Amino acid sequence: MIKILVVSLLVLLSQSLKAANDCGEGASLRTVCGFTAPEDIELAGDGQSLLIGEMVAGGRLLSLKLDDLSAAPIELYPALSEAGPPDWGSSDCQDYPRQMVFHGIDLSLRADGSWQLLAVNHGVRESVEFFQVVTNEDASPQGLIWRGCALAPGSENLNDVAALPQGGFLSSTPFVGSELWSIAKALLGFNTGHVRRWDQAAGWRTIPNTEGRYPNGVITDPDGRRFHVNMYIDGLVKTFLLDGTEVGSAKVINGDNLSWGEDGKIRIASHRAGMLDMVRALETPPDTNLRVPFAIVEYEPITGMVTDSFVHDGSEFGAATVAQQVGDKVVMGSFKGTRIAIAEVL
Repeated sequence: MIKILVVSLLVLLSQSLKAANDCGEGASLRTVCGFTAPEDIELAGDGQSLLIGEMVAGGRLLSLKLDDLSAAPIELYPALSEAGPPDWGSSDCQDYPRQMVFHGIDLSLRADGSWQLLAVNHGVRESVEFFQVVTNEDASPQGLIWRGCALAPGSENLNDVAALPQGGFLSSTPFVGSELWSIAKALLGFNTGHVRRWDQAAGWRTIPNTEGRYPNGVITDPDGRRFHVNMYIDGLVKTFLLDGTEVGSAKVINGDNLSWGEDGKIRIASHRAGMLDMVRALETPPDTNLRVPFAIVEYEPITGMVTDSFVHDGSEFGAATVAQQVGDKVVMGSFKGTRIAIAEVL
């Protein structure tokens, strides 16, 4: 009887692991494997290629065509990346990054028409890296040229980054020093971070009034006049002018990254688990496929309206960190695991 029970438990465990590691069409979404901790995703200029950054030591930046998921992704970093003149970043950063840990990434057009990819890097240095994306005539990514970096101030840990059309960028600092200790302080009600602005002329400066409990994803309006940031532990998304004037806020549970939809709404990945579960998830190996429930939230900055557009129990894919809209599809990444997920959302 004991042997039968043990065998039955092993079979159930095997089935559970199989369900967690198989990729393809699922009940409510499709998963695509071949990644490690694909934390953030940007849509390239061709409107079809996904730029996917891996938040792991030795992380890659990959390009994947959404209309041909059977094809292997193109490894842009490090395979198709090279050093260029470090003229986009600060004067104290002259060395090409030999190792990357990609966190938040942001793609934008510079004033001269070149494609710029900003990437928060936790590799050998804590920094925001500047890459020029080399494209073909269809604006499909073909490679990267490193163009400099901005080293994080002091012992701050960066999370996300958003380019400003007038030059420079915004970045979020969720905490300084120990992450677990900072989470504990945040749960006790203390602010742990803020939003900063950087440009070549002035360097780093804190934007007043942006202090909060674990500031996470940040995104700017297309015209660069306002920005939006998720205060993860506060359970809020806040909208500010560049001078730090708060002009709106709404409740979003554990909001991670933000991305613009084609309808002018912002998509926010929202974790629907308690902080203890999230801390446990932080401590798991990078290739762990998490089963953390999540939702994709639509936020309308003008009205402050928040709506869940997609909710998942985490059984096929968990702890979504980003939701990038491409037509009628939403592509999601996670800070752990070996997969991205694709859902059709009307």
